[in-house]
Amino acid sequence: MNFSYSLPVNIQFGRGKAASVGDEVARLGNKVLLVTGRHSCKASGLLDRCLQLLAKAGVEVELFDCVEANPLTTTIDSGSERLRATGCNVVLGIGGGSVMDAAKGIAFMGRHSGKVTDYLHLPQIEGEAVPLVLMTTTAGTGSEGNCVAVFTNPFTSDKLVFFTPLLFAKTAIVDPELMVTLPPAMIAATGFDALSHNIEALVGRFVQPMSAMMAGQAIRLLAQHLPLVFEDATNIASWEQVCWANTLGGMAIGLSACGLPHAMEHPLSGLHNITHGVGLAALYPALMEFSWRSNLQAFATVARALDLTGETSGMSEIDCARHSIAQVRALIVRLNLAFTLSDLGVKHDEIEWMTRRCCETMQVSIQQNPRLASADEIRALYIACL
Repeated sequence: MNFSYSLPVNIQFGRGKAASVGDEVARLGNKVLLVTGRHSCKASGLLDRCLQLLAKAGVEVELFDCVEANPLTTTIDSGSERLRATGCNVVLGIGGGSVMDAAKGIAFMGRHSGKVTDYLHLPQIEGEAVPLVLMTTTAGTGSEGNCVAVFTNPFTSDKLVFFTPLLFAKTAIVDPELMVTLPPAMIAATGFDALSHNIEALVGRFVQPMSAMMAGQAIRLLAQHLPLVFEDATNIASWEQVCWANTLGGMAIGLSACGLPHAMEHPLSGLHNITHGVGLAALYPALMEFSWRSNLQAFATVARALDLTGETSGMSEIDCARHSIAQVRALIVRLNLAFTLSDLGVKHDEIEWMTRRCCETMQVSIQQNPRLASADEIRALYIACL
């Protein structure tokens, strides 16, 4: 074995941890740029609660509530301009994956010149970022536990992955009590994203012992508890397990990257602004069918982790690996995520653009997949999912 492992994030996990946000921010600075979305954080009352906690801790707040569902590079640039203009010395992101990714980018650009697009393709980046605290309000991206962010360039529709250790948060707050107001559709989409992260980290070519351990545990937890919170969002005991599985998935892909499903979904939601987990669900069974024979052992491990009834007991490795596709398909149906790309508005004449952008912007994920896909194969897979 030959691998490295580093996670320099102070993860504060558990019920009631949201109450620590003022103290966690105050440890890092006295004026915070609070990054959030336009609606849900306000509607739930969480924003007002956090403002009170920050005031109690003696922290001055500048609010930046402009983040979209798929954050734009232009939003990152405007946020970092606000950060510098107001003299904030810490960034706090409160929201789902889009908000946390935006907060990462803003904290990074707070100490770098130019535009964020100047840095997205650089192999190595020097310098530092403004100290960052993240509080997740969904259990999907696991962004609180890694140094990865995803931004959409509105001028090209490319949805680009940004990876640098400078994006690590100083503190991540994961409070399952924040999830109980999520609507079922959001629980399903974000939960399926979390499952996707863990499956892809486990079966991919860049898997290593730590990511395999994290992903295997997370898949077992999601198989049992994701349907329960989808059916009853007040089930706080199951939310604890789903939240932990989500954070594990974020750490796993931070170590081992995502695979072909994420590579193919990014052009899809970059072009159509589709909810990421919904786009993944539309692609997933076909892409598992494409890949499973290239890593029978890992796909069999996925099937056993998803098995709540013992149905895989006695199955051969090949049968078990193949069965993982049926299990994921059944979960997609249970979560009301059984869409085709046509259902999501994709047209046949857009396939060529998506294929080209997938191949040009998502090579790390293409290379990570257990079976390498050519441009012709990616094009055929998009068509099969229409």
